Amino acid sequence: MINNFNLKNKLLILLIIISSIYTAILVHIQSIIGVSYWDIFVYLQNSMLFAHINIGSQLNVPPVLSLLTSIPFRMGFISETTLFCVSGILFILLIVGIYLLFNEKFSPELSFIGSLFFSMLSLVVTWAVTGSNDIPSLTFSVWALYFTIKGLNKSFNYYYLAFTCFLMAFFTRFTEGFILIVMISYILMNKDKFKVQINKNDILKLFMFIVFLCAIIGGFYLYKQHTIPFLSQFMEVSSSSQVSSVNIGYDLNPYYYIEYIPQLLTSTNVSLLYDKTLTTIYNTPTLLSYVILVLMCGGVILSFKGVYKKENIHNFSFILAVILGIITIITYLHVSYIFTEILFTITLLLLYKSSLNKINQMDLLMILWMGIFIILHSYHPVKVDRYILPTFIPITYFMINGIKNITIKNKKTPLIILTILLVILIPINYSYINSITHPNPQSYEEKQAATWLEAYDNQLTNYNISSDRGVAFSWYLKKYTYTTIPRVLEQNNETLENKLKTINAKYYIDATSNTTSIDGYHIIYTNNKEKYGIKIYQKD
Repeated sequence: MINNFNLKNKLLILLIIISSIYTAILVHIQSIIGVSYWDIFVYLQNSMLFAHINIGSQLNVPPVLSLLTSIPFRMGFISETTLFCVSGILFILLIVGIYLLFNEKFSPELSFIGSLFFSMLSLVVTWAVTGSNDIPSLTFSVWALYFTIKGLNKSFNYYYLAFTCFLMAFFTRFTEGFILIVMISYILMNKDKFKVQINKNDILKLFMFIVFLCAIIGGFYLYKQHTIPFLSQFMEVSSSSQVSSVNIGYDLNPYYYIEYIPQLLTSTNVSLLYDKTLTTIYNTPTLLSYVILVLMCGGVILSFKGVYKKENIHNFSFILAVILGIITIITYLHVSYIFTEILFTITLLLLYKSSLNKINQMDLLMILWMGIFIILHSYHPVKVDRYILPTFIPITYFMINGIKNITIKNKKTPLIILTILLVILIPINYSYINSITHPNPQSYEEKQAATWLEAYDNQLTNYNISSDRGVAFSWYLKKYTYTTIPRVLEQNNETLENKLKTINAKYYIDATSNTTSIDGYHIIYTNNKEKYGIKIYQKD
């Protein structure tokens, strides 16, 4: 036991060193690529606002990543790379958190290899340090679940950390709040142990702690915005009718993620279409993707081997679980996703109860985690590859579980097989990273246009500017730029000319809309490029 503890800690130190070097490389590469994704510019602008430099903001988006980035911004480190570095630190914490979480089921060696394996999957690499909130929110989710497990098995005080991490996850990315279902399910599976552990004083303190944090957060939003934005986002996810086909990623295929998961797991290079669609589904998957999925499916199936017993035929919990499971399948995509999530969760908990604890708790938690996010994002009409990132932890987990169960006769065999898979993944990862390591052409042209406009008019601060990429030019010009997108205006029966007149814009920067003319404006700048063409219009 002592040797295993020492090994666990030694591998933890080694993992921190390796992941720090690996992340530093990714941050350097991201600084070469730059920023291209819309929301990341919003996080940069909010970081400026929290650093008391307002160039325009959207406080309806989750604030945690911007709040963390605002700290070095206040110290004068105002750049895109700062956001990449903050994301990088959170990525290291994610890898470490996965290692510790996997240790709840697997050996330190398997957990070590597994956490590194996760970090090299193609979709993970694509978004690891971009400044997007997907990986940072996942970091807090992993630690929230880990501290929940520690709270039940070690000390009640860990629940304070668990709930704090849950709130951090939620306010980094609102949909990540669904990790709370997994946390509560773990407590329900151990309700007898939980009852023995708690007392009225502990529960009261934890409840007051939760109320206090929620009151501060809710009060801040109501004071600043007179509304609570995540409630409207919750309703948006619940209702497909609130999402327009104008949205990038609009796709009504309910099996989108299941269909394209091989492309997201491993690929030797990113598709040339990526810069247009912001998706990696056009990548060519490697054979390793299918190996991962086969092993994962084996790991999931073998997790339920304790349920397949004759005595369960007359077990009420088992019968009810089967009935609810059938209802879940029948009503899938025909009723609210919340209804499906509830049925799915209850079904798994009933299966656990009927198995007389023969299903490993970590296995059930991972199945629940994977299912919850697949259901959530399959319902939503906007399908973006990065949304499914939370499922990559359970996928990696069940890949290891499949290897471990298939090769149970020899204790060393699982580690050998997993190491071989990692060795195969490393050159795939290297090739993929190499394919994305180049400046983003859209960002490059936008920076050039912004620099030209600043030199052209040294009184820019006195005029209103608009663009179809307003958030990008707000960042580049360090001045609020209105976002005016022609295709969105058309959907609302508005015209670009009327909108520009309303906001009294002296300049309009066309970065993606390919306008040929605007009444009352003339072109003063063009980069003369068919692809990534930029035009700057000035009011007559």
